[in-house]
Amino acid sequence: MSAVKADYYELLGVPKEADADAIKKAFHTAARDVHPDVSDSPDAESRFRELAEAYSVLSKPASRLLYDRFGYRGRGNTGFQEALWDARQRAPRGESIHLGLDLRYFEAGEGASRMVRYQAARMCVACGGRGMTGKPDPDCPACGGMGRRSHVSDLGTARFVRVEPCPTCGGEVCPECGGTGREFAERRLRIRVPAGIEDGAQLRVSGEGDVGERGGAPGDLLLDVAVQPEPRDPRLVRYLAFVLFVSAVALLVAYALVH
Repeated sequence: MSAVKADYYELLGVPKEADADAIKKAFHTAARDVHPDVSDSPDAESRFRELAEAYSVLSKPASRLLYDRFGYRGRGNTGFQEALWDARQRAPRGESIHLGLDLRYFEAGEGASRMVRYQAARMCVACGGRGMTGKPDPDCPACGGMGRRSHVSDLGTARFVRVEPCPTCGGEVCPECGGTGREFAERRLRIRVPAGIEDGAQLRVSGEGDVGERGGAPGDLLLDVAVQPEPRDPRLVRYLAFVLFVSAVALLVAYALVH
């Protein structure tokens, strides 16, 4: 069931055309009467929270504009809170990285510690992962304070995302990362291989993959394990090595006799 909210203007007792000063004055007047420290009413705290919520929305031009346009509807419906969320646009999660990890049989059996090196996307240092330079307007209704807008277009099975500065608050695309908010660099990571790991197993290291574009969460590092087989009989290995050595000597002697 949707949550029912009283009209914010009615809560504060002001008309929809009221200016910022009138809204502020109305809030302070109403809040004094229902403040939990001065009111004995059992619902004083909840009424005070409602007044504070109404004032928080109507005192900011951007959130007031969205409220006037969309109104408020409870969770699951399209209200001004959902509009703010859509404006900020959920950043995509980063890709996971696959690497091979070769282990000797005794390392797999006893466990081991390995240092791995690989290329991974990290947060762009120049723009702090935002993809934009400069400081966007945090109350911008067009981009939700992100300083950029994304345009998605589909071509067959491919999807293309174009990022451009917000035309309202004038953000600029970062020249270092091209608006993606990330850059690639070598990463070094020490991996602890558990004892008893089997050939063909996969180790997952959460959060050590590529970071997502424009502040998105990182992917994972996936290590595909390949275990070298254990020699069946050490004596057989030594015997084969001896046979190969003798064969090599015999070939050299034969070559010397012929020439």
